[in-house]
Order: sequence, then C-alpha cells, then structure tokens
Amino acid sequence: MKKLKLFALGLMGASTLFLTSCEEDDDSTALGPVLTVTESTVGISGGAISAAPGSTLQFEWDARKGDVNLSTFSITVNGVEVSATTDNGNVLPYSVGIGEKTNYTDGISFTPQAPGTYVFKATDKDGLSKSVSVMVSVTASLGTEVTGAFFHIEGLGTGAWDLVGDQAMSSSDPDSDKDMMNTDMAGVTFTGSWEAGTGNGSMFVLAAGFDYAAATEQSAMDAFNAGTASASVSNPADGEIYIAKVRGTDYMVIKIVDVDPTDMTSGGGNDGKITFDYKKN
Repeated sequence: MKKLKLFALGLMGASTLFLTSCEEDDDSTALGPVLTVTESTVGISGGAISAAPGSTLQFEWDARKGDVNLSTFSITVNGVEVSATTDNGNVLPYSVGIGEKTNYTDGISFTPQAPGTYVFKATDKDGLSKSVSVMVSVTASLGTEVTGAFFHIEGLGTGAWDLVGDQAMSSSDPDSDKDMMNTDMAGVTFTGSWEAGTGNGSMFVLAAGFDYAAATEQSAMDAFNAGTASASVSNPADGEIYIAKVRGTDYMVIKIVDVDPTDMTSGGGNDGKITFDYKKN
C-alpha cells in the first residue's frame, strides 16, 4: 500500500513539473523593445509635424530592450527604407552595436520636400519590434512679398488697396476689388483704419507675436482660425501683424510698416498715408 501511495505522489510530481515547464515556455507575454522618438525644431504634436519646404527636422530616438537585446534599427519614409548616416555615424538600417544592445540612442536630420509618413522601428533578436509613426506635412511658404499703401479716403490720392491685384484703388473702382479701404472721415486725423469693400468678403485677424519672416500658408491659417475675424481694422499700429483671409479663399500676412497722419502726398487737405508689406502665394 505504501508503494502505491509513493507511486501516485511521483505521478503528481511529474505532472506538476510538466505543467510548470509549459508555463515557462509560453512567450505570449514576452516584452519587446521600448522606443521613444522626439523632434527638436518644431516638435511632434499628436503624432504629426508641420514643416515648411526646405526646413530641417531633427529627430532623436531612445530605444531600450525588453526581455532580450536589441538587434536592428530602421526608418522608412512612405514605406521606403532609409539608407542614411545617423548623427552617431551609424548607417541605416543599422545592426545595433554590442554596447548599444540594451539602450540605443541616436538621431538624424531630414529636409522634407513633400508630405510623408516616417516610421522609426526598433527590433530585438527574437523578432519583436516597436514602431513609432510620425506624419510630416509640408506647408507652402508665402514666398511673394509686396509693398502696398493707401491715403486718406477723403484726400485726392487712392484710398484703398487690392490685395489680389497688388494695386491701389480709387473711389471709382468696384468695391468688390477693395480689400482694404480707408474709413477715416473728412477733416479727421488719419488713423489708417480700413474695411473691406461691400461684397468683397475679406476678413482680418490681429496676430500678436506672429513670425512674419517665417510665414507659411499653414501658420497663417492657424493664426487666423485662432483669432477673432473682422471685415474692418481700427487704428493699426506700426509693426502690427494681421492675417487676412482674402475674399474667402487665400491667406495673406500683412505687416504694418508706417502710419503717417502728416503725409501730404495725396493733397486736398486730408493728409495721411499707411504703408504695409504683405506676403502671399
């Protein structure tokens, strides 16, 4: 009887060892690599970046091993594997060096000319991988700069400006072509205030702190949407920046250069002139 009991206990022990062995072989919960990707010039927001053509994006990454050591690191752009040299002198796709198999940090710069999906991927020796995707959009810069001006509306000079045709407008021209039309009254000191002509549709937003030098269509659109749009502007000051959505379609950026209530160029007793630069496509 004692022998039977010992035999039964032996079977139970063998069964336990078998079950334990199966659990250890189950790698369904294996921990793969951990990967963090950052960009230091404009930053990644919601997995996306908006860049101007010709600008430089500087990416950095920190890849760390999970259960096993790192094996390779690669980057693809729109599904095409990148072959380039990283900041640390490694050639992509990179077979991770011995000293970096537990923690590989590096970086690389890109000058995007077109939109793309950038995928950074770290893979360990067991084939488990971690990927980080970044959507890069390329926004057109507002590359054309024009200087405009208008005079007191009650003077003898042109009192309005056409932002589409880049030309001064007189009182006899159609209101629909007057994006900026002076609103000062006769005998009143010139302030440079303006409004869009009747039926014109242009709207303006004061954009404090806007980077005029680096203006792009996207940055202008973002600033316009973040502000309170109006068809009129009162008392513009030298150096102020306004975002214009011209006739419901095109975005332009206007920088006030000089508001001079003493300018006598137009004649007629109602003095004053405003000069401004603006950027457009």
